[in-house]
Amino acid sequence: MSPAGRFGGPPRPGISAAEVVRGFRWGNRSLVPASAQAHRPPTPAREFPTAWARSTPARAARTAFLEGAMNPLLHAALTPTVAGAEVFDEVGDGPVIVVSNHSSHLDAPLLLCALPRKVRERTAVTAAADYFFESTWRGLSTAFAFGTVPIERRGGVPSTLPLDLLRDGWNLVVFPEGTRSQDGARGRFRLGAGYLAVTAGVPVVPAALRGAYAAMPRGRAWPLPGRPRVSVRFGSPIRAGDGEDVRVFTARLSAEVDRLGVEDSTSWWASLRASGAGETSVSTSSGSVAVPPARAGRGEAPVARWRRVWEATEPPAPVRSRSPWER
Repeated sequence: MSPAGRFGGPPRPGISAAEVVRGFRWGNRSLVPASAQAHRPPTPAREFPTAWARSTPARAARTAFLEGAMNPLLHAALTPTVAGAEVFDEVGDGPVIVVSNHSSHLDAPLLLCALPRKVRERTAVTAAADYFFESTWRGLSTAFAFGTVPIERRGGVPSTLPLDLLRDGWNLVVFPEGTRSQDGARGRFRLGAGYLAVTAGVPVVPAALRGAYAAMPRGRAWPLPGRPRVSVRFGSPIRAGDGEDVRVFTARLSAEVDRLGVEDSTSWWASLRASGAGETSVSTSSGSVAVPPARAGRGEAPVARWRRVWEATEPPAPVRSRSPWER
């Protein structure tokens, strides 16, 4: 810390030599304002070949892999529970979008293994093109195991593949946050899932994942020992209203994901009471009950990062029989 200025005031943080070096312009070229730079057309979406992963032989092999290897492996390393999978009976045979919070690499396999087989066999998972499809081996392996399709998240021309798949009768798993949470707290939902649902006219099944961040957060390639508890809870399908704005519909989806997280940690009735009081209309941790948002609005105090991590790393409660009043 540097001392207070000559005219008083609080001490100001000092500047390190490394920051000075990084901030120095080593070249002699003048800086051109962004408004004066030449126009560059949007970068076309990178198309990684994934159609083979949706062929009949690949789908049969993926079903055998998920049911014969991935699901037993998840049950050996974790203690998973699934609730609400019967909501897919309300959808029928039509396509559907499944949206969920995203905090771990466990999320996609947990969701896929929790889906009914008839739904899972025609389900593709949207994945970041700049992460999963930068290398050939990773793109091929994830396309086979999870039926992934690339999604650009760095701008450019968006791919039409997700919309084409919905119109062809395929289901999609979308993580609207666009990336895994840094601390377990749910981030802001982007508009992609809502846009797809409104444009294609398909319902959205919200899902809340709890315990995945605590079991395998960023930086880990394998779950923590001790078979940590994780849970997947599906909610009733949601459809966009006539003329409903994509932003409004996306806000409804994020609020319902929050409510499902509260329901999973308390009860259905408690989640409805919290929702009616507005407690789930803000960001919640992916592993516990509703908390004030990390990005506070007017008149709201921000939540410290340690509390968000503490909430997100709280494991789901042990499985118990619920009374009929708890749905």
